[in-house]
Amino acid sequence: MQVTIEVMGPLRKLLPKGESSTVVELQKGSVVGDAVKAVGVPDEEPWSASIQGQLVEVEHPLKDGDRMLVFAPIEGGCR
Repeated sequence: MQVTIEVMGPLRKLLPKGESSTVVELQKGSVVGDAVKAVGVPDEEPWSASIQGQLVEVEHPLKDGDRMLVFAPIEGGCR
């Protein structure tokens, strides 16, 4: 199956210069974590992901044609 992954922020360095997204070929039954590894995000690198504007967890199942956004975790707020 094919999944489009858009990468934002400092993680964009993982894609060829000037690119912000890529299409990866994954096996049926793959999850978000598989897609993140396919893009080359190191295990120690923190990340968050969303599909259709909803945050998803590492074990969220993917389906053919999904568009996923991967970005550095967002921090902030009031104490």
